[in-house]
Amino acid sequence: MARSQVEQALEILGEGTRLDVLGEHADLLRFAESEVTAQHSERRLRVRVRTTRDGRSVAGSLETLDPEAVRALAARIDAALADLPPGPATPTASAPSVDHSRPVPKVEPAESVLEADPAVRHRWFTTVRDGLDSSTSLGGAIRYDVLDRVVADSDGLFRAETLTKASIQAIAKKGDNSVSVRSMNRDADRIPVDDIPARLRAALSPLPTREAHHGPCRVLLKPQAVITLIATYGHFVLGATGYATGRSAVAGRMGQKVVSDLLSLVDDGADTAGLPSGFDAEGNVRRRTQLIDHGVLTGVVSDRRRAAVTGGVPTGHAVPDGWRFGGDPSPSNLLLDPGDSSDEELLAECGSGLVVNRLDYLRSLHPKQTLVTGTTRDGTYWAEGGELVAWHPQVRFTFRMVDVLNAVVAVGNTRECGDTTFMDSVVVPSLLIDAGPLVLP
Repeated sequence: MARSQVEQALEILGEGTRLDVLGEHADLLRFAESEVTAQHSERRLRVRVRTTRDGRSVAGSLETLDPEAVRALAARIDAALADLPPGPATPTASAPSVDHSRPVPKVEPAESVLEADPAVRHRWFTTVRDGLDSSTSLGGAIRYDVLDRVVADSDGLFRAETLTKASIQAIAKKGDNSVSVRSMNRDADRIPVDDIPARLRAALSPLPTREAHHGPCRVLLKPQAVITLIATYGHFVLGATGYATGRSAVAGRMGQKVVSDLLSLVDDGADTAGLPSGFDAEGNVRRRTQLIDHGVLTGVVSDRRRAAVTGGVPTGHAVPDGWRFGGDPSPSNLLLDPGDSSDEELLAECGSGLVVNRLDYLRSLHPKQTLVTGTTRDGTYWAEGGELVAWHPQVRFTFRMVDVLNAVVAVGNTRECGDTTFMDSVVVPSLLIDAGPLVLP
């Protein structure tokens, strides 16, 4: 999008206006039963508008920067502002202003994604499909995303960046068993597609299926399962609003141990192990924020409204207006430190226990208690004596995340990068959980 279009929209909307503009371009290839089922491109422009004047604040949205559409929205915003009673300044109005002088970390988009070639995505699909035997069916998706982001306001702020992401999820099924591999990177050329067939073949090793275990046992959570766990924990627990209002499980516990001392967690939008981004929906520069240091709570993430919780300076974690996951500041780029244990050592230490490759649809039942429910999916095994000995039926868990994270007894030395619908990137290793918090029903 042209800078002149954004500035024209700001001029039409008038003083006190902030624009959060996102141009999305997605190229998607879907496949099922080892055949391509769809290949298409999607383009969308999202324009979120907030205007604040005289202690009144009104938000609106558009899917275009066409001047006539902007004028129509400006008229509706002016009318809504006039209808609101005068009152004290809004929390945002009394919050610190965005620091225009702070430099934004440079995020370089990847040419391999910008030059999105459908033939490359099809080649990825055929590489994985042809690396499997004829008795195995393949499903999944390959996606390239280009995001053009702009946050600008009527006071002269203008932040812009282009973000890229390539991802593949390959789900292989043989008989009643399925396994999956997911890989993502800002640069498509760095995704090891050639390695995926071997990983899927190894995961589909012919093993018997045992009856479901009931009761406590050790559980080895592989990285794709840990991504879902850590993202959900971070979203519900490590935001400044929940901390300040007592809604978070860690409210009032800064400087205290909140999880296993084997865990250290940081939010860092500049770390290239994840998917870097430079600023949030208010235009605040993302700041590296140590959240947990060897089990001890050391920080939370904030926006302008909750900057007082983080020393008067927002950490750069404001979420978009009207975000479907709530309006509180939320982590965006989580990284969990690796540990010392190899995959073989984790499996040996697991002893008799469950190995979970993926958690599906982890849903919050009680955010403050960190109570969640979800199921295993695509590769759930039973281990004995340091080896996988059987497939285990899928399991529905209901557990408190804080109990699980306090029961970590070993951390893997290899990390994987993933994302969720509410977080840009999450980089984590495997975690071995002691018997107790995850009880198989």
